[in-house]
Parts: sequence; structure tokens; C-alpha cells
Amino acid sequence: MGDITMKSSKLISKTLAGFLKFRVGRPRPLFATYDVTSRCNMKCAYCGWWKTNTPELPTREALIVIDEACRLGVSFFNFCGGEPMMRKDLVTLAKRAASYGCIVGMNTNGTLLRNNRISEIADAFDIVVVSLDGPREVHDKGRGVQGSFDGAVEGIRLLRAGGVRVGVSIVMSPWNVKTLPEFVEWLRNRVAFVTIQPIHPYPPPPQNRPSPKEALKAIDFLLRLKRENPKFLSVPTDFVKGFKPFFDGKAPKICHAGELYIAIDPMGRLKACAARTDVVLGNILKRSASELLKKRTENPNWSKVSRCKGCWLDCTVGVSMSMMKPLKEAIHLIGL
Repeated sequence: MGDITMKSSKLISKTLAGFLKFRVGRPRPLFATYDVTSRCNMKCAYCGWWKTNTPELPTREALIVIDEACRLGVSFFNFCGGEPMMRKDLVTLAKRAASYGCIVGMNTNGTLLRNNRISEIADAFDIVVVSLDGPREVHDKGRGVQGSFDGAVEGIRLLRAGGVRVGVSIVMSPWNVKTLPEFVEWLRNRVAFVTIQPIHPYPPPPQNRPSPKEALKAIDFLLRLKRENPKFLSVPTDFVKGFKPFFDGKAPKICHAGELYIAIDPMGRLKACAARTDVVLGNILKRSASELLKKRTENPNWSKVSRCKGCWLDCTVGVSMSMMKPLKEAIHLIGL
């Protein structure tokens, strides 16, 4: 793995520089998400990627896309899917992002990690985040595949044995809200950090809303954990506090799409954010990322950003909150 200490120092410098630009009204993207594939070996109830069969770029063109995004000066480059481990060239792509000095991360379900690939994963990625939503019965039901929990836990074990900094991402929903406190405690000695966000879309439909009592109990636990161990719960405090208004359908819109964060879909199309698949600004292979971000008046899709009712994702709202309190909260982006 690359020198995470040296990289994190550079990231902090980049983040503070980004904060200054943000405060003077000239923000630049700090966080890039690249959904490298729609293919997935899971059938998660709250994710539709596995249903889409979206075309994906070959290696040569995917590298061009990464070059374009990194030239914007992003600090953190994250590989997602689908399941990014479905791509045989994933390590090649990750090393390209790393060559720009980015902190390189991956979100994975963890079930495709094998012992013979851990060393190359450790060499290419600074951070790997495994999705786990609860104990075995809860997680397997949500993923639609029996054995997914055991596969993810084994993946975490292999990553840790290989020296990889590994965290867990949890989606809070009515199906895991009761087990959440106990499950997070179980994770304490198994991973370096935990991130959590509420189930989407927003506003949440009735079936996605836990009872107010259950939600408040889980939120109180998370806030207490944040006070006791702020590095372990790797999301801003105000982000956790926002879970209640989110589930009540009263969350404030905090959005810097196309300013502090960007996203790229499997076809190489630049999106203003990872939350919306329809806010496409153009194809990076046909026009530079920098130009696409500047040409707002030419692209009607920018109006979708202003009409959007918002979201409450760590890669969007969490990043925005980090820029509001950079010295206190920005470190959550890399789980250090």
C-alpha cells in the first residue's frame, strides 16, 4: 500500500486549499466517484445497478476518464459499482488514480476478495470499505444472496491480514435499525472505521421509514459513539443528527453537486453527483471534465440539480459538511 501518512498530509493540505476556494465562491471538486461497472454478484433490495446491464468502458478509455477527473485536482478518488471487483483491470485503474497523489478507495461487498489478490489490492488501494448492514440474517436478506455476510466477513479478515485499512459501510433502514447498536459494537475490533447513511431515495417512502422511537434510539447511540470515538464513526456529527429530519421528510437541502464532488458512470459520462443517475453533464471522452463543469448554461441537466429535493449521502452531504468545518470533520473522508 502507498504511504498513507504522506498521502493523508497532502490530502489535508488539498482539503484546506479547497476550503479556501469554497469560502471565496470558487469551489473545486475534492471527491470523485467512479462507478466502473454495473455488474454485481448481489441483488440488493435498495440498489438497482445489478438490473441495468449498463455498458462499461474498456481499460484504455477508462484510464482516460480517470486522467480527466484527476486533473481537476480531486483529493479522494473512489471506485464503486455495481461491484468493482467484477472488473479484471481494477488494480490498473486504481494505480492510475494513485499516480495523481489521490487517496484511492473502493466500496465493495467483499465477497469476491481472494487471498491471491489481497497483495495487489493492498498495493493499489489506500482504503477499502466493505458493505455490511447487520448480522447474518439481516445482511443476507437485504443482499438477496445467502452467504453474503460470511463472504464479506471473510473478505474483511483477508484485507486486514494483508495490511489494508478497511472500514464498513452501513445503510440504516427499518430492517436493521433494531440491531444497529449491537452490530456496530461487534465491528469495533474488526475494522478501522464505520460509515453510515440512511436508506434512499429522499423523501423516503413509508416502507423505508423506521419508527420514530427506533430511529431516535439508533441515532442517540451513534452520537454517543461519535463523542467517544470520533475516528471510528467516520461521518460528521451533524450528518448523523440529520437522520431524524431525513426520515421525517424534512431534511435541509445541502448540495454542492459538480462543485465539491462529481461522479462518473460506467460509460464514462460525468455526473454532477453520485446520488442521481440522470444529472449527466456529458461524456468525458468527448469533452474534458473541466469544460463540462464550466458549461452550465449549455446543459439543461444542470437545472435538475436545482430542482432536486436533496439526499443524505456521505459522498455528497457528508463532503459538504466537511467543508463547513474542515479542521474538525474533513478527516472523516479518509477514516484516519
